[in-house]
Amino acid sequence: MQTVFRELTAVNMEARDSEEAIRKAGALFYENGFVKDSYVDAVVAREERFPTGLQLDGIGVAMPHTDPPHVSRSGVCVVKLSRPVTFCHMGEPEKQVEAELLFMMAILNPDEHMETLQKVLKVFQNAEIAKKFKDAQDAEQLYQVAAKYIGE
Repeated sequence: MQTVFRELTAVNMEARDSEEAIRKAGALFYENGFVKDSYVDAVVAREERFPTGLQLDGIGVAMPHTDPPHVSRSGVCVVKLSRPVTFCHMGEPEKQVEAELLFMMAILNPDEHMETLQKVLKVFQNAEIAKKFKDAQDAEQLYQVAAKYIGE
């Protein structure tokens, strides 16, 4: 199953805070027919209750997502922000993470959710691969790295 798509990849996305980052990434999903109009609000609400920020090896990431009823087609939106925004840490909401990258997931099948999450986490446990994401200069480079390490 393909999870990474060019049209869901962006570099230098401007966002003042985590909610704006989620809304802008969610707009890519919506504009490309991956999610229903309820998706973005559902992701924002879920992020407040169940934060997804992670401080990984040399990079802060966030993996916002929500439940399948808001999804039309599975995919992962990969966004490199123009500057980090603060997300609360997954599992330790009192801690903050300055996320540089978003891996926003729209997953139809709940079984795919854990598989996709594990792929993303595995990538960022490898400092060399994490650096490739961090060093991507444009959307095409970011897409190529994401397709190679998360895509299939």
